[in-house]
Amino acid sequence: MEGTLKGIHILVVEDDPDTRELLKVLLQMQGGAVTTAASVPEALSAYDVSPPHVIVADIGMPDYNGYTLIGRVRARDREKGSIVPAIALTAYTTAIDRDTVLSAGFQVHMPKPFEPARLISVIADLASKYK
Repeated sequence: MEGTLKGIHILVVEDDPDTRELLKVLLQMQGGAVTTAASVPEALSAYDVSPPHVIVADIGMPDYNGYTLIGRVRARDREKGSIVPAIALTAYTTAIDRDTVLSAGFQVHMPKPFEPARLISVIADLASKYK
């Protein structure tokens, strides 16, 4: 599994500093190039500087949530004519939450706590599908 994410740029958007650091280290250990953001404005700035191959974002964040993020990312995607796939990594785990996440523009709803191997596999799969 080591090196599974080599050459993949991942934008991690998570307000909790411990979770953000855990994701960064986990994805870097698999070869991913990781940019982190603690908020939606910070994530959008990072996206504008260097669009990632995949976004991994929390939904419940202060000020602006993951739905705001994906709406603004999808607007940028329309301007570019391409889609950056996104994973909602969230504690909101009901069927309604899943449907809301997917209809908002995320490709994958992944409940917290997450299984690291599954997250890595999903990121690699999305990156290859949305080249």
